[in-house]
Amino acid sequence: MNQTSSPIDYVKLFQSLPTVFIVFRADDPVFTIIEENKSHAKMANVKRSSSIGRPLLEVFPDVSKEYLKIGKSQLLESIRRVIKTGKSDAIPKLHYDIKDRDGIMRPRYWSVTHYPIFEDGEVVAIYQATEDTTAENLAHKNSKITKNQLKQILKSGNVGTWVWNIADKTIAGDKKMATLFGLDAAAVETGLPIEAYSAAVHPDDQARVIKEFQDAVTRLRPYECEYRTLDASGDVHWVITRGYFEKSRGDEISQSPGIIIDITERKRTEENLNFLTDATTHFSASLGYKEILRSITKMVVPKIADWCTIELLENGALQQVALAHRDPKKVEWAKDLRRKKGPPSLDEPSGVPNVIRTGEAEYYPDITQEMLEAAAKNEEELKMLLELGCSSVIIAPLTIEGKTIGALTFVATESRVRYKSADLEVAKALANRAALAVHNATLYNDVKRELEERRQLQRDLQKLSYELEYRTRDEFISLASHQLRTPATGVKQYVGMVLEGFAGDITAQQRDLLNKAYESNDRQLRIVSDLLKVAQVDAGRVLLRKAKTDMGALIGDVIREQFKTFKARQQTVHFPPPRSSVIVLIDQNQIRMVIENMLDNASKYSEHGKTIDLKLAKTPTSVTITIKDQGVGIAYVDQDKLFTKFSRIHNSLSTRVGGTGLGLYWAQKIVALHGGSIGVESIESKGTTFVIHLPKTQ
Repeated sequence: MNQTSSPIDYVKLFQSLPTVFIVFRADDPVFTIIEENKSHAKMANVKRSSSIGRPLLEVFPDVSKEYLKIGKSQLLESIRRVIKTGKSDAIPKLHYDIKDRDGIMRPRYWSVTHYPIFEDGEVVAIYQATEDTTAENLAHKNSKITKNQLKQILKSGNVGTWVWNIADKTIAGDKKMATLFGLDAAAVETGLPIEAYSAAVHPDDQARVIKEFQDAVTRLRPYECEYRTLDASGDVHWVITRGYFEKSRGDEISQSPGIIIDITERKRTEENLNFLTDATTHFSASLGYKEILRSITKMVVPKIADWCTIELLENGALQQVALAHRDPKKVEWAKDLRRKKGPPSLDEPSGVPNVIRTGEAEYYPDITQEMLEAAAKNEEELKMLLELGCSSVIIAPLTIEGKTIGALTFVATESRVRYKSADLEVAKALANRAALAVHNATLYNDVKRELEERRQLQRDLQKLSYELEYRTRDEFISLASHQLRTPATGVKQYVGMVLEGFAGDITAQQRDLLNKAYESNDRQLRIVSDLLKVAQVDAGRVLLRKAKTDMGALIGDVIREQFKTFKARQQTVHFPPPRSSVIVLIDQNQIRMVIENMLDNASKYSEHGKTIDLKLAKTPTSVTITIKDQGVGIAYVDQDKLFTKFSRIHNSLSTRVGGTGLGLYWAQKIVALHGGSIGVESIESKGTTFVIHLPKTQ
């Protein structure tokens, strides 16, 4: 056959078609390619010029195992059928991989159709139309995987499906949906009113769930809601409901499909972990153990139980140390019942006594009437147990160092909870923590008591030491008073007798020497007296004997007693008498000595011929005595030293005056014992003012 004049040339007319195709000879055993359009060349990632005139299987070599195994034979069988029958033949899915432009081999799927081309009634060529179906096939494959996964999820029992028919307000669902809401599976499958489902929602969640669904309908957008349901046996399930809205052709909402996921186990695990964490942080060893146990029961109710009690074995008997319930009235009722009946016998075969004996927990997930009848001792007790309405009970031991010291009890009633094995583990963990907290609290209190005993012993020792020191000081003061004052007083008396002529006449020189000795002895007595007074103050041996005293009269007496001293120094003391009596509650002798001391200082540190001013003033609660001199004054930097023991200020008169530096220290101590104070203001070379503040009564 002459190829150039063959009708096959007309296949070039197909170049204008969008179809991806090649044409190859049918009367050639290698199926030589005689035409290829640009779309096919682009799809196959080959040049058209390199394809035409070459065998079909050479241009498109074997590139995948699946093609070698199945695809190649499919392709050849299809071609042969077309040649034999003269009819078109299709391969819906041919797996044939092709390298992309990056040189990476990608899995590809094709839909191939072979059409015969005739000449003189014989099939001389085949027109092969090809369509890339990779995306559809991969999507179908993924869809099958997803369906299988969904099927497995549904089989696991955690996920259910439902459809909400908006028009007739019914919801149809699968068996899981029926189980979670405690409804008949057949009825749920055909559809039940929304009210049937909402009635099975936990009472505490109903209002919130209804509002969230109403909001979802109003806003017409996907929604998600987490809540609790009650199944046919009264068990609580935590669920998540997710759904969206579909519109009909009339753009109206027709239905809302969705899923429901049972998250009970996850929720309980989260809640239990959070609860145990919170419980642990609330335990404090500084609290008494009974206070700790009471706090535990309050935390348990109502999160985990409706009733929670803790019993401890004390002195061979069970003591109910903590009790909590949702209703405070029932707590009082239970306490009253316990007082009437007394603690349970430790020999009872079950319950708290058995848990304490064995150290093993007791777990009753479902309390039946038969169990209550078996546990009750009489009709009255059975009636009481039935009124309690127990649905589930857990009793866990409180154990420390291998010894069971008590038991923790969870009871579910109003909440209609059926405890699971996870709840049992929580009860055990909480009981262990409670036992440890009690143990730590006991150790803490023991240590606290021991520390307090040690502190008390230390205080007793300090007191004894103080008393010994006090007694020693007292003895020293008494000894010093006797050993120092008595000889010095004797010397003063003998020198005075000589000066007065008891030993005969003395010369002027002898008199001068004796006068100096007399004055020195007098200073020694004053020093001894100051030392003894300060020692008494420091030892706390000054006992004030307070009496109501006219302060104006007291100051007047002091001035009169020291009149000769002021006259000898040619000094004037100015003291205007108060208009009315100034009565103060003081130790008259002690305050007299304070005023004498301070008035004597004012005189000694003032030059001859100067004036000393005294003023007495009063307020409703206190009196002030002001002593102002015109003496040498005190430098500002030295004023803080005035009331320090053994401190003397150096000035132009300090050498002549002498002294111990104890007078002002002692005076301040005496005034302080009266609840008062002494203030000072001074200007060097101009004088000093002392102000004594005394409360009227104390």
